[in-house]
Amino acid sequence: MGTVLLTWEMGRGLGHLVPLSPIATGLARRGHHVYLAARDLSRVHIALDRNLVTCIQAPLYLRPGGEAIAPAMTFAHILYNNGFGAADQLQALADAWITLYRWVKPDLILFDHSPTALLASRASRASKALVGLGFFCPPDADPLPNLRTWLKPDPQCLRQGEQPVLENMNQVLHALGEPPLDRITQMYAQVDVNFLATFPELDHYPDRKGGKYSGVWTSTRGIPPQWPNAAGPKVYAYLKSFPHIADFLSLLSGLRICTLIYADGIERAIQQRFTSDAVRFENDPLDLGLVARQCDLAIMNGNHGTAIAMLLAGKPTFQLPITLEQVIFSAAIGRLGAGLDAAHLPPRDVVGRLQTMLASPTPFIQGAARFAQRYASFNAQAEVDKMLDRFEELLNRAH
Repeated sequence: MGTVLLTWEMGRGLGHLVPLSPIATGLARRGHHVYLAARDLSRVHIALDRNLVTCIQAPLYLRPGGEAIAPAMTFAHILYNNGFGAADQLQALADAWITLYRWVKPDLILFDHSPTALLASRASRASKALVGLGFFCPPDADPLPNLRTWLKPDPQCLRQGEQPVLENMNQVLHALGEPPLDRITQMYAQVDVNFLATFPELDHYPDRKGGKYSGVWTSTRGIPPQWPNAAGPKVYAYLKSFPHIADFLSLLSGLRICTLIYADGIERAIQQRFTSDAVRFENDPLDLGLVARQCDLAIMNGNHGTAIAMLLAGKPTFQLPITLEQVIFSAAIGRLGAGLDAAHLPPRDVVGRLQTMLASPTPFIQGAARFAQRYASFNAQAEVDKMLDRFEELLNRAH
């Protein structure tokens, strides 16, 4: 029996909790003490059995006013804008994580998009593992690649912020009595294991060498879908609130097609405005397995787990990405021929692109079907079991 600490420090939404949930539950059911340090405790109950996992608040960078690198074009820029750009802020966050480690006394630490926790853990003798999307587990590269490939910045722009980030990281390590790093991403390479919760074709770093891909184990827990009684293809939409959500819903409702929307944070007033006999909103998670089997097309904001659930069911997707990570992921789906995205499009052109898919769906259905066929033998539970076995090996080594 050992003690495991799972960390979720950055990023928003349930996308981080979904892959951690079966790992946390599985380790707890195997007799280990499991803790989760999460940035957003308000939603933990949706994905985790709190009777099995002890949940604690993760240290947070609260984004005080200050200079930021905009737009963030490399992973170094993202770190710079999230506490790594100022030595005192980074030291304070690292100290908080170290205090947490001393309290929990983990034998194994699992990191999901938790760079400060990972940095601070270099003073811990616990085993360490990365679990998450490729975006949050960058390969050990120098210089760091441009993530906004549609832009062609000056190389000096890409290098902006790298040296201060590395210096601040090494200042923290010096205070811990640990050796310095030569490169920012070196700390991601020096872990016991890195499980990439995606597929190679959808990795945010497509040039990664030797990645260990575990696929996606999306939760299907939820209520059965109730589709509106409307003609046409069944369209499932998993949408968060974004600046033009009302404009998009207005155009979507005007198409008068059978649309079921899982509204993640969309105001009730907006939902009521666009509810009709063709458009239905749900505010509780739906059974994603049933949805994927029954729908003809899915619309979402570049949500990784949900999109892959659709692809594995052979269903194409239309993406309205909000974040940089979602833009990159949506482009990867486009390269598969399994969908379109509306990144960089003005709102007036978004529905026109969606109508392109609806009018000529066959190529996109075929692209999604090719992905589904390629991974027809994929077994999410088997992959989770492999990870749990590996984690137990690391726990046994600690004892």
